[in-house]
Amino acid sequence: MESKLPEQLGIWRLGSSLCANAAFCVSFAQPVDAAGSPRWDYAMKVAMRPEDRDGITGSLTAGAQIRHPNVVPILDGDVSGAWPYLTMPLLDGRTMKWHLSSGPRKPLPVALWLIRQICQGLGAIHAAGWTHGDVKPDNVIVGSNGHVTLIDLAFAHRGTLDQSAPFRGTRQYAAPELLVNASAGSPASDIFAAGRMLWEWLARVETTNEQVLSPACELVECMVDAAPENRPSADEVTAALLRLEIDTLGEHIVPARPRRAA
Repeated sequence: MESKLPEQLGIWRLGSSLCANAAFCVSFAQPVDAAGSPRWDYAMKVAMRPEDRDGITGSLTAGAQIRHPNVVPILDGDVSGAWPYLTMPLLDGRTMKWHLSSGPRKPLPVALWLIRQICQGLGAIHAAGWTHGDVKPDNVIVGSNGHVTLIDLAFAHRGTLDQSAPFRGTRQYAAPELLVNASAGSPASDIFAAGRMLWEWLARVETTNEQVLSPACELVECMVDAAPENRPSADEVTAALLRLEIDTLGEHIVPARPRRAA
């Protein structure tokens, strides 16, 4: 396969590159009939090697069955040509990895809210019979208004993987069963990864109040339990996080003691 992308794929014109690696290139895109428009409101992901065609195919198949505000919508795509591609909206925001490593510290309820949105998206993915397969901060976009979008369905799979399946995903967020048997991926594996991310947030929140942190830490322990069958479902985690958000809001919205006295 050539290394230089064509200027047009399907009904889309490709713009400058957003990010690229050996497997995929993500570029700005716009409809062909928008020639001359300064707006590039879409992003196109293109497989750079024949062996990466499956990632585009999987994303298109999963995207056709999953519709949720916290999961990136797949608008169009094609795997029949020399350049398998998919098109999605261009998301405004930064990755959760940036927020965890470089962004400002956040109040505990905000951190809980961000992870809750991930779990809401996972709930929709799991309800449709799919496993995301690569939940990690790099695959979460946080908008300027705090809206969270779970992206990259390249490793999504339905049901049980074949026993010969190779490891796919990111080891730092991989559940222990995946490190033993790569075919053991399941919705519970996604929950483990979300639990790891929640733990990272708890290390960066503004509060050190053990009374409000302890319940969140207990939830993390459940989410990262070594036994997949002991982990809560995405819907159960969503409900638990919502309760914790409400319980911890008071620490951040109640006026400080000197202000109350005044």
